[in-house]
Amino acid sequence: MIIEYEGQRYEFDFDDITVKQAIKIEKHTGMQLSEWGKDLAEGASATAMQAVGWLVLHGGRDIPIDDCDFKIAALGEAFTKATAEEEAAQKAREAAEDAGPTLPAAPLNGSGAASTQALSRHSSPTV
Repeated sequence: MIIEYEGQRYEFDFDDITVKQAIKIEKHTGMQLSEWGKDLAEGASATAMQAVGWLVLHGGRDIPIDDCDFKIAALGEAFTKATAEEEAAQKAREAAEDAGPTLPAAPLNGSGAASTQALSRHSSPTV
């Protein structure tokens, strides 16, 4: 998902969290990674949000989680918006899959004609 925060765009994917990052998040938050994810979905604690900020703004490296500082309300809103957009996109993909393949519009027989009358005018010999 793309998180837009203070005029910058940050790409973030939970699936990209490494084991070392997960261990640091668990130690920092005191929660298992799955609990941390639930906390984020329910309106995260400041500690949980700090871990998100560390991952999003610093790529989960460079500085200790405890040193990651940001405007919590602004990043929280950006995270919530990005999450909602990602969920909407996922639902749209699932709906498209459930609907099955769509057929492209039928070609106009290469003539560019839109009706059989127009086709017959073009194919009729003039005398």
